[in-house]
Amino acid sequence: MRQAITVAISLLLAACGAPTATPSSGPPLGSGLPAATSGSGARQQAATLPADPDGVGPSATARPDEAAVDAATRFVRAWARPHLPARRWLADLRPLAVAAYADLLATVDPANVAARHVTGGARVALAIDGRVDVDVPTDAGLLRVSVLRAGSRWLVATITPSPDEVGDE
Repeated sequence: MRQAITVAISLLLAACGAPTATPSSGPPLGSGLPAATSGSGARQQAATLPADPDGVGPSATARPDEAAVDAATRFVRAWARPHLPARRWLADLRPLAVAAYADLLATVDPANVAARHVTGGARVALAIDGRVDVDVPTDAGLLRVSVLRAGSRWLVATITPSPDEVGDE
């Protein structure tokens, strides 16, 4: 039974692929994005992944990097400003995101962003080498922000409704 679970999880991780610096295939959210809280109070949970027998999948980190949580929080704060002109909004987001995702955000009208502020502390949903998924609660719902390590920095690769939030609908 344990081996079957390990194989199933390994297949799931393989299907997800290795983290890259490209955005997800879906469009960025045009509504419901928040402003995040300070990462200093963020709750952290390291993902528990099974041993990787073939060495292909990502490995779990012992503790997620607080800088990743801070990067997700800064991004959500900058994104949840629908009152800004599009040029200013994008200019503030671009340095916080991987280039391909920033280019995708150029197609978003900030006026369509429903979130205006973060309503609680950010929480790590998944932490693997070079990638941390952070759930950030907002007045428009829970967001899942994926950040990737880019040298010594963390940059946002995607922002979507949290699977926990979608499952509640």
